[in-house]
Amino acid sequence: KMGQNMQKVGKNLTVGLTAPIVAFGAIALKNWDQQEKAIAQVEAGLQSTGNAVGYTSEQLQKMAADLQNNSLFGDEEILQGATAQLLTFTNIAGTQFARTQQAAIDLSTRLGGDLKSASIQLGKALNDPVANLSALSRSGIQFSKEQKTVINSLVATNKLADAQTIILDELEKQYGGAGAAAAKAGLGPFKQLSNTLGDLAEDFGAIIAEYLLPFVSKIKELAASFKALSP
Repeated sequence: KMGQNMQKVGKNLTVGLTAPIVAFGAIALKNWDQQEKAIAQVEAGLQSTGNAVGYTSEQLQKMAADLQNNSLFGDEEILQGATAQLLTFTNIAGTQFARTQQAAIDLSTRLGGDLKSASIQLGKALNDPVANLSALSRSGIQFSKEQKTVINSLVATNKLADAQTIILDELEKQYGGAGAAAAKAGLGPFKQLSNTLGDLAEDFGAIIAEYLLPFVSKIKELAASFKALSP
C-alpha cells in the first residue's frame, strides 16, 4: 500500500512539477536561441560594414529594448528585422539610423506589414533618395514636388544627411506614434507583458545553456564511439 501511494505521489509530481519545469526549460532555450541569433546577425553586420553606423552591438541592443517598450515588437524581432537589415545601408548612420528604426516600426504597424519589409524599403529610400524615393510614394508615403526638388538638390551637393532629415520628418508627420499607440490599445499591453516574460525566459535560457552546452561535445563523442563499433 505504501508503495502504491509513493507511485501515486511520483506520478503527480511528474505531471504537476517535472513536466512544467521541462516545458519552461524548452521555451527558455528557444527564446535564448532566437535572441542570440539576432545579436549574431547584428554583430556580423557591424563587422562587414566596418561599423559605419557608429553604434556598438551593446548600444544597438539597448536601442532595441527601448523600442520594444513602446511597440508590439520584441527586441529580438527588432534586432533581426530592423537593425540587422538597416546595417546593410551604410549611408544611414548615427541619429538618422535610430530615427529610421522607429520609422520602420511605425510604418509597419500602421500599414499592417512586416517589420523586415518596412525596414528594407526605408533603408533603400534613405540610402539613395534620388533612385528610391518614388518607391515610398507608391506605398502611400507622399512627398510634395517641392520636397522632392529639395531632397534631390541636397543629395547632389553631398548633403545626404539633410535630405534624410526631410524624409524622416515627413515619415514622423504621417506615421509617427503608430507603434506606441498600438502598444497601449486593446491587447497591446498583454503583448508587451508577453515580450517582458520572453526576456525573462531568455535569461533563464542563457543559464540553462551555460550548463548544458558542455555536455553536447561529450554526447557527440559518445555517439561517434558507438558508430565506430562493429555490428
